[in-house]
Amino acid sequence: MTASSRPSFLYPPGSPLMHPALALTKARMYGFWVPGEIQALQASIDATLNQGSGGGMTFVVVSPFVLMTFTDIARAYSLWPDDRAKGWGREVDIVAWVMVAGFVKGQLRPSFYAYPLHIWVDDCMALIVGREVFGYPKYLCNYTMPKPSEPPLAFTMAVKGFQPFTPDTELSVHPLLEVTALPGLSSGRQVGDVQTWRGDLLEGLQQVPGFWAADRSWRKSFDQWFMQFPAMPQIFLKQFPDATGQQAVYQAIVSADAQVQSIHGLWLLDHGYQLNLHEFASFPLNTTLGWALGEQKAWFGFRIDFDFQVEPGVELVNNTNGTEAR
Repeated sequence: MTASSRPSFLYPPGSPLMHPALALTKARMYGFWVPGEIQALQASIDATLNQGSGGGMTFVVVSPFVLMTFTDIARAYSLWPDDRAKGWGREVDIVAWVMVAGFVKGQLRPSFYAYPLHIWVDDCMALIVGREVFGYPKYLCNYTMPKPSEPPLAFTMAVKGFQPFTPDTELSVHPLLEVTALPGLSSGRQVGDVQTWRGDLLEGLQQVPGFWAADRSWRKSFDQWFMQFPAMPQIFLKQFPDATGQQAVYQAIVSADAQVQSIHGLWLLDHGYQLNLHEFASFPLNTTLGWALGEQKAWFGFRIDFDFQVEPGVELVNNTNGTEAR
C-alpha cells in the first residue's frame, strides 16, 4: 500500500492529537556529552533502526558520546490551523541522543541524523503526539532541573518501571539518573555568536580521544553537519503492534527536521559535571548506551535558549510492505 492509497487518519471531535509542523518556543535546553560504548550503541541501533529498515537503509553509530539533553519548553503548539486554534501546552523533554550515519542502498556517503534512543517527558499530551505522529519512544517521568535564573547545578530524573524484574515486583517510580556539577562551578560562559558557540563545542569534542568512531573520510561532512546544531534531522523507528503484540501493522524509518527559528541566549558550561546512573531493569542504559552504573564524567555542557520547529516527517523506508528508501 502506497502513502497515497492509505485511508485518512480519523480524528474524533476535539482530538488532542496534533498535526505537524510543531512549534516549540521559549525552549531552554541544557546538554551534556556522556561517553558510552560503541559496541553497545551499535547493538541498540541494529535492534531498532537497522532491523526496522528491513535492509532498505543501514545505520552506523559515529561516536560513543551520547548527548543527554534536558529541555524546558514554555510553549508548544501545532501550526496546523485547526489545531493552532485549540491552544498550547508546555512540556519538558529529556533525551539520550545517539549520532548516526545512514546509508540508502548504493549510497557512498552517509546522511547524518540525531536518534532519540531514549526519551522521557513530563506531559501525557506530549507523549501521545510524539509517539503517534513521529515515533518518539517517549515515557513519562518525574524530574528536577534549574529555573532560568538559577545556576545549572543539578538535573534529576525518576521513571515508573520495574526494578528488579521478578514476578512479585510492583510497577513503581525509581530514580534513573542525575547530572550534577562539582562544587565551585559557575553558571558558565555566555557566548554572543552562534557560530562561535558551535565551533567551540565541536573543537572540544574533536580534541577528546575516542570521540570519533566511524570512517575517517566521513568526518569533514559530519563537522559541517554539526555546525547547524541544534538544527538537525532526527531519525525514528515508528511502529505499531497488532492486537496480539507479535506483528507490526506499521513499521517504518521516519525522519523529521528540527529547524531553529530564533536564538535568545547561548552558554558554554564549566567542565566538571558528572552523570550518576542507577540500575533499573526497565531502563537498562548501562546495556543500551554502554554507560557505567554509578558516576561518570559528563563533558562539554551547554545551554541554549531558542525557538524551534519540528517539521512533518518523511518516510524513508516502509518495512511493513517492503517499500525502498527514497
